[in-house]
Amino acid sequence: MDFTLNNLAKTSTNWLFPKKCIVCKQPPQENHPCCQHCYDELPFQSLACHQCGQRFAADSDYCGRCIDHPPAFDACFCPFQYKKVIKTHIQSFKYYEKPELAHNLAQLLKYELQANDIEYPELIIPVPLHINKLRHRGFNQSQLLANALGTSLDIEVAHNIIKKHKATEAQAGLTLKQRSKNLKKCFSVNKKINAKSVVIIDDVITTGTTVNEISKILKRNGVNYIQIWGIAHTT
Repeated sequence: MDFTLNNLAKTSTNWLFPKKCIVCKQPPQENHPCCQHCYDELPFQSLACHQCGQRFAADSDYCGRCIDHPPAFDACFCPFQYKKVIKTHIQSFKYYEKPELAHNLAQLLKYELQANDIEYPELIIPVPLHINKLRHRGFNQSQLLANALGTSLDIEVAHNIIKKHKATEAQAGLTLKQRSKNLKKCFSVNKKINAKSVVIIDDVITTGTTVNEISKILKRNGVNYIQIWGIAHTT
């Protein structure tokens, strides 16, 4: 019995903390998916607005857009810029049928959450995909990230609380106004939300339009505080 438990513990540790750096395949730091050299070379996000997560060159916690027209969510944390090895990993994860990379990306995010003393929520909600896109891709990348992170942080993950019931055109190339119109009334709540503090998680945050639409619905359904977590934010 002890031998079995020890093997199980060892397997779990190897799953959470790979024996090879996810970038260069050399030995990683202890309890981290990267070696020190590769970690130092990651495209960290700095000087970002605390609410929307967008980078801006100013000595302030909040950008002008959030001061004048704050989003429905309360805070955003994306530790990396969408470039270099982070972009490569996310694209491999999302578009090249490598869902196993969810564990590595979730572990990177966990490390940065802890390093920056980010408050944990009661509930994690992944951004949903419309059923057509889910069938085409075969998995929801946000759901896989949420599952891996929820397991690692011991936080409940909401399955199917938010549903995307209307197919929409791709957001890429649309203006902010067009993105908002594109997503209007395409999300709905499937069941009662008991949590007051939640996180909406996605792989990449761009304009924040999608998570803002979901946040409006959550606020109307009794959620008080909403954070957005992503691996990366576009610049």
